[in-house]
Amino acid sequence: MRFYFIILILLALQSCKTIEPIAPTESIKQIPEISEVYSTISIPIEINLKNQLDEVEKSLPKSFEGSQQQCEGVSYSYKFNREPIDFDFKKSSIYYEIDGKFQIKLNYCPSCVTLFGNESCSVPRIYASCGLNGEPMRKVTVAYNSEIELASNYKFQSKSELKKFQIHDPCEITVFKFNVTDKLKNEVKKELEKLEEDIDKKIESINIKPLLNDAWKELNTPISIDKYGFLYLSPKAISMSQLNFENKKVKLNLNLKIAPFVSTDPTKFEKTSLPNLSAYQKEKGLDLTIDIRASYDSLSSYVNQAIKGSVIELKKKKIIVKHLEIFGTQDAKMLFKMSFEGSKKGVVYLTGNPKLDTAKQKILLEEVDFDIKTKSILLKSAKWLFSDRIIQEIKTKAIFELAPIIKDAQEKINKELNSTLTKGVNLNGEIEEILIKNLFLDSKNLVIRTNFRGEMKLKIE
Repeated sequence: MRFYFIILILLALQSCKTIEPIAPTESIKQIPEISEVYSTISIPIEINLKNQLDEVEKSLPKSFEGSQQQCEGVSYSYKFNREPIDFDFKKSSIYYEIDGKFQIKLNYCPSCVTLFGNESCSVPRIYASCGLNGEPMRKVTVAYNSEIELASNYKFQSKSELKKFQIHDPCEITVFKFNVTDKLKNEVKKELEKLEEDIDKKIESINIKPLLNDAWKELNTPISIDKYGFLYLSPKAISMSQLNFENKKVKLNLNLKIAPFVSTDPTKFEKTSLPNLSAYQKEKGLDLTIDIRASYDSLSSYVNQAIKGSVIELKKKKIIVKHLEIFGTQDAKMLFKMSFEGSKKGVVYLTGNPKLDTAKQKILLEEVDFDIKTKSILLKSAKWLFSDRIIQEIKTKAIFELAPIIKDAQEKINKELNSTLTKGVNLNGEIEEILIKNLFLDSKNLVIRTNFRGEMKLKIE
């Protein structure tokens, strides 16, 4: 009798013993590194040049004058005043006309004599003028064209050329048969041509690099996506198309080479400085390959919410799932740690292979099984726990529905893409479609490779 009593005690003690298998070893099989995927965003850019051109206009001289004095022949002095410059944008150049007015004083001496080393006119000089002595100043229109390019250092290169010089009301001096119009045109044109270099210097002093540098820094900054972590654009290179001028704005397409990814947790990544411009190639709008890195901690929280408290009936016994977490990886599979209580308490370890169902936009678990060390201890101490019911419960509950997540994430990303990056630099964009392409595992994350398609614009004021 005593012997049977001892047996019953031993069996009771055995049944109360906590199941605690040895934790499996992680990453026995080396998981290959996921290669960095580059994408290109083609962003139409508008740069408002009004303020810069206003500065160019203010800095150029409003008037200039000149003269040529000689004893014999025609002597003259003139003054030229200009109106504000009217800039007109034409494709790759800026064309601008300037209205002006001039006045000129002349005198004529047919012959000179030298007396005591001084020259003087042999007869009284003949004087004439245009735009003086009550006459309105004579009107003239001049026009320049500035061909402009953007160098690899983000500075404008300009080549200006005088294209037009038109005197509207010629000055006719008939007394000594002198063509004032041609003379004035030659003299004033010399001065106006000197302005070409000044105009080029002023245009080339316009520097958009500080604005782009600020924008580049912001593109290096993670974009917080509510509930889903952070979007890292990770820019690598930049190129620009030819400039197109229109309505006081310069328009161009900017291509950004980026290595974007989304991470549920803050992630360290290499920030880059604004590089020089690369050679431009026409690209589609926004067509990104983005890796979404879902950490095992964040996925554990998701799975645990679905399965925590589940009651699993096993041969008239039952266990209650207390907690389920993704423990790591083994042989390119996920490791799960499940703690439980009920008829027995303890932990078990399982493995599972995540598979992507692109049609239904779901991540399913396949090939779920107990870890080999867990199998060993269950077969020795609690064979009834070695059941397909536990495996089926995990397969049923550990399903990641991606469609609502993608829809919600798309809305939140679009909200963040329409914002001011920095003063004077505004980002406008829309993700129109997110496609799921593939799944990968690394040591800390489930990596979902996706394709984002849409449009993006950058406006610089």
